[in-house]
Amino acid sequence: MAGDDKKGVETLEYPKKSGVKIRPIFNAHDGDFFGASFLVTIPSKLTGGLRERKQFKGLVEAKKWADDIYSGYRKQGHDFFTLSAQERQEVGACIPLLRQHGISIAEAVRFATKHIRPEGKTKSLRAVIEELKQSKQQRMERGDLRSRSFADFDQRAERLVKDFEGRIASEVTTDEIKTWLRDLEVGPRSTKNYLAVIGEIFKLATQRRYVAFSPLDSLSDIDRKDLCGLASETKEPSILTPKEAEKLLMAALEHPELVLLGAVTLGLFCGLRTEELKRLTWADVRWDEDVPVVTIGAKIAKKRRIRHVDIPKNALLWLSLVPKRDGPVTSNLSYNDHQQRFKKLLKLSKFRKWEANAMRHSFGSYHYSLHGNPLETSRLLGHKASDQVLFDHYRALASKEQAKQFFALMPPASAQKVVQLSA
Repeated sequence: MAGDDKKGVETLEYPKKSGVKIRPIFNAHDGDFFGASFLVTIPSKLTGGLRERKQFKGLVEAKKWADDIYSGYRKQGHDFFTLSAQERQEVGACIPLLRQHGISIAEAVRFATKHIRPEGKTKSLRAVIEELKQSKQQRMERGDLRSRSFADFDQRAERLVKDFEGRIASEVTTDEIKTWLRDLEVGPRSTKNYLAVIGEIFKLATQRRYVAFSPLDSLSDIDRKDLCGLASETKEPSILTPKEAEKLLMAALEHPELVLLGAVTLGLFCGLRTEELKRLTWADVRWDEDVPVVTIGAKIAKKRRIRHVDIPKNALLWLSLVPKRDGPVTSNLSYNDHQQRFKKLLKLSKFRKWEANAMRHSFGSYHYSLHGNPLETSRLLGHKASDQVLFDHYRALASKEQAKQFFALMPPASAQKVVQLSA
């Protein structure tokens, strides 16, 4: 740049009356000027301390920075200059996004301080889980929680915390939970169980104000269907034909060493769950009632829904053939003892395929078809009166004629004994 080219390029105050000065700095070599940069100086009366300077290649960039600085000063006074250059840059980058959504900086800050650090607490996810685990341990020791339920929670929670090790509970996001669940590559039922565990953990965190809300709160119904799949919701349950049920009963009768005749009878004709059968004792089978019943007490029933289930006449005949009717209804010496014996029974019955809960689903379907009373079938199954599960699972699966055949299944005449209706 020749010397004459410097004319008209002088120090200017920008914005006007701000005290901020922009001064050109000319680059020279061997007496020739070949360009200029621009030095912005923020006076001490604005910063409240030392002057601040920053150099730019072009005048446009220099003016923009001076505008931002002076605007910040007018809004916040000297406090604006306590921000580092990086912090100012972050604020400047976020302002357009906030404006786009109609959110002020103050609103954004208040939301962040409440939700990212609720009440100033920074409880780790592991610490929250340990608190919940301790509570569950105490409940288990009091007999209010089954050991198997505790073990299941412990296993699932440990897998969660292992993958989120070191994370603050309030910083775990919905998207992270969704990604984690997909990456597990487990079935729909297991995914639902993991969701239940996560829900418990964040419910406690919310109640104790470690987090402002659970990441599952914003999980939509579509998200849940995407994660868990539709198969388990729309698939009709499998039920046994009357002939298949008879085949299972006969195998249990012919192999008393498996100790399964009582369990199979009560599963088929009273609709008891497998876990209920494993905890049931013969003291819960009331032979001395006007209408014989099996009582599913609080320590047995799922979700503590106590109920009394009528024992049909044909079931009484099958139960009368059980050699030993005291103590547990079915032997359950170890965790998978019942399961292993039941597998042997299925093999002896020549079942090639067995659907989970087939006995219970058979009872629900045939009882509903025979009596046409959804409320009564729901009660016997231990469902809520308004539970849609009954209609989703059991209606239209069996005809009334099939239901009559099912509840008319009797032991062979050669094996029948007189049922004693007294204790």
